[in-house]
Amino acid sequence: MNELRSHLSRYAPLRRYFLRYLDLQLAMLVCSLLSGFGGVLSPYITKLTFDYAYANRDLHLLIALAVAGLLMMVFSTVGGAVQQYLQLHASQRLTYAMRADFLRHLYRLPLSYFQSRTTGEHLYRLGSDIPGAAGFIGGFVGAVINPFLSALYPLAAVLWMDWRFALVAMTVVPVFVLQSRYFGRRQRDLARETAAEQQRIASEATNRIAQVKLVKAFGRERREIREYLSNQIKLIRLSFRSYWLNLQSGTTSNLVNAVVQGGVGLYLGCRVIRGDMTVGTLIALSMYFVQLIGAARGLANLYQGILSQLVPVDRMLDVLEMEGEVQDRPGARHPGSLDGVIALQEIQFGYLPDRPVLNGLSLTILPGTMVAIVGASGGGKTTILNLLLRLYEPDRGTVSVGGWDVRDLKLAPLRQQIGVVLQETHLFSDTVRANIIYGDPEATDEEVIASAKLADAHEFITALPLGYDSVVGEDGCHLSMGQRQRIGIARALIKRPRLLLLDEATASLGSTAEVRILDALRPKNGERTLIVVTHRLSAIRDADRIFVLDDGRIAEQGSHHELLALDGLYRRLWDQQFGSQEVAPSVGDS
Repeated sequence: MNELRSHLSRYAPLRRYFLRYLDLQLAMLVCSLLSGFGGVLSPYITKLTFDYAYANRDLHLLIALAVAGLLMMVFSTVGGAVQQYLQLHASQRLTYAMRADFLRHLYRLPLSYFQSRTTGEHLYRLGSDIPGAAGFIGGFVGAVINPFLSALYPLAAVLWMDWRFALVAMTVVPVFVLQSRYFGRRQRDLARETAAEQQRIASEATNRIAQVKLVKAFGRERREIREYLSNQIKLIRLSFRSYWLNLQSGTTSNLVNAVVQGGVGLYLGCRVIRGDMTVGTLIALSMYFVQLIGAARGLANLYQGILSQLVPVDRMLDVLEMEGEVQDRPGARHPGSLDGVIALQEIQFGYLPDRPVLNGLSLTILPGTMVAIVGASGGGKTTILNLLLRLYEPDRGTVSVGGWDVRDLKLAPLRQQIGVVLQETHLFSDTVRANIIYGDPEATDEEVIASAKLADAHEFITALPLGYDSVVGEDGCHLSMGQRQRIGIARALIKRPRLLLLDEATASLGSTAEVRILDALRPKNGERTLIVVTHRLSAIRDADRIFVLDDGRIAEQGSHHELLALDGLYRRLWDQQFGSQEVAPSVGDS
């Protein structure tokens, strides 16, 4: 019992969706009651027709009964049609509401969730699981209440007409329930296996199509086609397994149905022959019994139907039950303008347990300065930026801005003042203008152009066929890597950020272009703080301060000339890149 209670408690969050559209559910219930009431009168009208209209050759009664039967049929049909419309209306509204809630929760999940799952999985849950869950909740009345009403009406009529036959009919229900329980669990498990396989195949196909350039470059087209068709064969096999399971269930049910109806027909026929029952009563009871059989089969299928329909519900809840990313603390304050000192103190952090990336790291960044973070690949440079953005929380230590622990600041306004350009610049398949104003949807055309000029992008953008209205293609495929990075920089700048983070943001640019852009972005009047993560040391020689990261700690810090004079790690990194070569002077040196 405790296990059942625990299992049912998982679905408690769904009550708010059911209660939100309770009015529609009640309206569907009324329609179901009226429709069922009209249907249950039909057999009794048939009895009256045979026993009185035909037996007494009463034409007027026959016409009256025919009209009554027609009205009952119209009444029942209209009620059923209204119920179906209301169910569709409820399902569509529920799908919209549940997709909205699911997407909000999805965007609150930490990056680690997305890094451990594919894009295709999220699309499958949004496209298939949520409509399935909404259909289950929106059709709850039709799926659960109707089978009981369908059994209650004819059972009450049979009890009123012949209670002995009602007792015989009621012995049929347990047979169908047992049959349903046997096949229900197997069908549920198969439905889960099929949904998981469909999601996996959709995820793989989405990933391969997104990486079509890589597929073509390595000549793997045939292999990918074979893999996809092989996956389709797996789905076909699952479909056949489902077909055979449904066939076994249906055949067993039909066999039981045939035996039971044959036995009931023999029983009623004997009573008519003995004179205990009229032909009209036999026909009416037979019709009611058919309704009871249908209701019994509906009740029997209800169990396995609910189990199958709970599969998308469970898959949706798997995501909704996950904890979101870092949240605002109670009483968190607005960060104001990010003009204060940025400090990381004794930071301990790792993406995996017992594998620290940052190990006791401390650094201080003065406002309105340009600083650079350098070091070997995998040393934790990008991790520092992730902690500043609060994409992750440190395991130990504090990250503070202006003396305030960032965990005590509201997350949304904090990120609003931070501009970031990632090493891999991702663009939407939209116009250049749309990609730039993604940083600030309210930006004017003048601000777009100003940001593009500051990012050294205006010249190549105006050379495009449609200028700022040119579509960049899937992930910016119509542009070079350097052009994408320039647009990414313009997108960050249009926010007018107080803190600008560049994570290898100019790696695809030439040295001269890189130096020119960084000099343009360099704070000149304290308008922003600039943090640059780069491997190309020539670009950050003019940084106010350079932090050299090694083994999760700050090994050295100072200006370019101070670090060279130390003859330490920075000097070795410099010599590895340039040796005794002459390096092009930065703009600041010229």
